[in-house]
Amino acid sequence: MFRHKQTTTNETVKSSSSQEEVGGVAEEGGNKTPTTEVVKQEPPGLRELIEKNLKWSQIIYEQNRKINNKLLWASIFGWFKIILIVAPLILAYIYLQPMLKGVLKQYGSLLGLAEQTGAKPAAVESLLKMFNLDPAKQEQLKALLK
Repeated sequence: MFRHKQTTTNETVKSSSSQEEVGGVAEEGGNKTPTTEVVKQEPPGLRELIEKNLKWSQIIYEQNRKINNKLLWASIFGWFKIILIVAPLILAYIYLQPMLKGVLKQYGSLLGLAEQTGAKPAAVESLLKMFNLDPAKQEQLKALLK
C-alpha cells in the first residue's frame, strides 16, 4: 500500500567520539572505562521510517476520532427519530381513548353498535333465527356472546 525507500542494513555507524562499544565498556586509547550510555546502531533509513509511521498513526487517529464522533451523533439522532415517532402514538392512545368512547356513545346507533347494557342487538337475534337451532343451543350462543 505504502512504498518506502529501500533501506540498506549497513552495520557501521559513524560516531562523533572515538569510543567503541565493547561489552558495555568503552575504550579510550588504552584505558577501559565503563559507560552508562550505550551507543545503538541503527540502519540509516530507520529514523525516517519511524517518523513516517508516527505521521500516519496521527492521521489515522484523527480519522478514527472523527468517525467515532459521527457514529455518536448518528446514534443520538436515531434514538431521537424513534422517540419522535413513538411518543405521539402513545399520547394519541392516552388522550383519544376517552374521546372515542364519547363518540361511540353518541353515534353508536347510527353505526349499528349497541351498548353492552344487557340488551341484545337485533343483529344477533336475527342471526339466531336464521340458523334453525334448538332453544338450548340458542341459549348457549346467547351466553357466549354476553
